[in-house]
Amino acid sequence: MGFIPASISEGDLAFPIYDKWHLSGQVDFQLVTQGAYNTTNPFEYTQRVVVRPWIVYSGFKNMKLWLGYAHNQKYAVEEMGNYKTLENRLIVMGTYTQAMPKGSLFEQVRFETKFFDDRTGQQQVIPRLRARFGVNHYLRQTREKPIFLAPNIGYYTELMLKFAKKDYAEEHFDIFRLSVYYTAGITPNLHFLSGIIGQMQLRTNGSQFDVYYGPMVSLKYSIRPKERETFDSVDGGAD
Repeated sequence: MGFIPASISEGDLAFPIYDKWHLSGQVDFQLVTQGAYNTTNPFEYTQRVVVRPWIVYSGFKNMKLWLGYAHNQKYAVEEMGNYKTLENRLIVMGTYTQAMPKGSLFEQVRFETKFFDDRTGQQQVIPRLRARFGVNHYLRQTREKPIFLAPNIGYYTELMLKFAKKDYAEEHFDIFRLSVYYTAGITPNLHFLSGIIGQMQLRTNGSQFDVYYGPMVSLKYSIRPKERETFDSVDGGAD
């Protein structure tokens, strides 16, 4: 088992598309960096740069459906055996939220298919199933003019299973992830997240686990003001 420091930085833009059909959109921009087994600097290498557009349907009570595409440019990290490749993903996701007296619970299921060339140049098509359970605690505000708006403490656990060809990876287990974070509004249109991640990932050889850990930050601008933003769909990972 090896331990690798990593960081995730993300900026999101959310906007309406067609209110009558309950359709909206979002575009995510993400930068993932990492260190290596023998370093403690999570910013030492650029692991990947991601652009991820979404179409969001919110016509159901307490539920949102997401359809997305992710353009992942991955970079070589020779010390870790990572090679440069372009990975594309098609994503379907659903999030169900349950209101609580001072917070919320959410369950999220995401099905994505990854398309990329492996280190031998052979194209791989790997479906992956992700299940997330999370909790948001709404924090009290006692000041008449608070610095931040609608603050929250959130955390989630997430399990990912991959379904690759046997000659690429025999095991279905891919990643188990934990995250804890603070979220709040700077203005009604601009919200931020600051937290930490920890995840355990099984390498394709089926016998070695890597544990990634480090800071995660996100900034989200919504064209329409929002009273509260809990970042339930944030994709904070270093796989």
